[in-house]
Amino acid sequence: MAEERRTPAPGTNPTPGPAWAFKIATVAGIPIRVHFTFLLFLIWIAFGVRGGPDSLRVVYVLSVFLCVLLHELGHSIVALRYNIPVADITLYPIGGVARIEKRPTAKQELWIALAGPAVNVVIAALLWAALGFPGPDKIIPDLTSASSAAAVRKLIEQVMLTNVTLVLFNMIPAFPMDGGRVLRAILALNVGPQRATAMAAGIGQLIAIVAGLWAVLSGNWFYMFIALFVYIGAGQEAFVYSQAALLEGVSVAKAMMTDVRTLTVGSTLKEAADLLLATSQQDFPVLHGDSVEGVLTRDGLLRGLAAEGPGAYVAGVMARQFQIVAPGQSLAESLPELENGPLIVLDPANGNRLLGMVTAENVSEYFAVTRIVAARAQAQGSQGER
Repeated sequence: MAEERRTPAPGTNPTPGPAWAFKIATVAGIPIRVHFTFLLFLIWIAFGVRGGPDSLRVVYVLSVFLCVLLHELGHSIVALRYNIPVADITLYPIGGVARIEKRPTAKQELWIALAGPAVNVVIAALLWAALGFPGPDKIIPDLTSASSAAAVRKLIEQVMLTNVTLVLFNMIPAFPMDGGRVLRAILALNVGPQRATAMAAGIGQLIAIVAGLWAVLSGNWFYMFIALFVYIGAGQEAFVYSQAALLEGVSVAKAMMTDVRTLTVGSTLKEAADLLLATSQQDFPVLHGDSVEGVLTRDGLLRGLAAEGPGAYVAGVMARQFQIVAPGQSLAESLPELENGPLIVLDPANGNRLLGMVTAENVSEYFAVTRIVAARAQAQGSQGER
């Protein structure tokens, strides 16, 4: 799976990897991360492989790991060919996610989404050829064998079938699987990306409901979990895309807070605490003259009070690395940077003086107001057509 994710601008903190995921390697400049639940999934697979020596179980598990990684690298390589940077690759139990840093066009998304399953098709075809192109009746997905040579053959068959399964599962036309993105890309070529996303999400949720009912009736709780995951993933994709559509062409200046309370490097933590309690603001730019030297966050303030006491100076506990954006910068492109804290808006034409600040809370308020205004305008437009 390929997921859109933009990393912060140069000079800011890098976008962190997903929670509970740890880096294991770097391939072609792309950090490779493994979510801890993926390790549990590999253990479950190992116990699910019937029979065979323990060494073959280990080889099988490592082979699955490699196939999923190659799948994600397929997405990533095609994205890089389109000059779309890849933030990282993270492996989860239900697959991997290659986080790309900007939204591709419909045509680009089509080829990026197809690249992952295509890798598994190639792997399965090569293994099938290595086995001598056996028919379905000759393939037994079982590692039990009296002969070590036969056991190795069964291992190869198992890995081949796993790749076939990866292709079939990923090509289900539902978000967040690759099939959902392929469906959206094809629809977007004809009806535009926003409507295509809504249609693809609706189809995905319908598939999830049908699969979920079948899972309940058959008592298969694992597939019911997968159906729930697909249903939530499809809805989330539609929501995220609709939010992005609201921000199309919107600059940071339109959503930023302009009435920003500030502190100075000589302010004490008691003064900062008083300001925190007296206002609804959670983060405070720290100034030295007209220059922003750092940002004191709510968490930083509380940690400072606990460690240093109320008489300590703000300069000793403030964050000296912070996100800086220009007022004309795209708000949609700036949103992922909020993962690292508030965005400080400076005026480059006026000596980088502080203009305002963007936080997750005030962006949510901007979304709420914009949605209501857009919905009212749409309703009035519909009444006018009658």
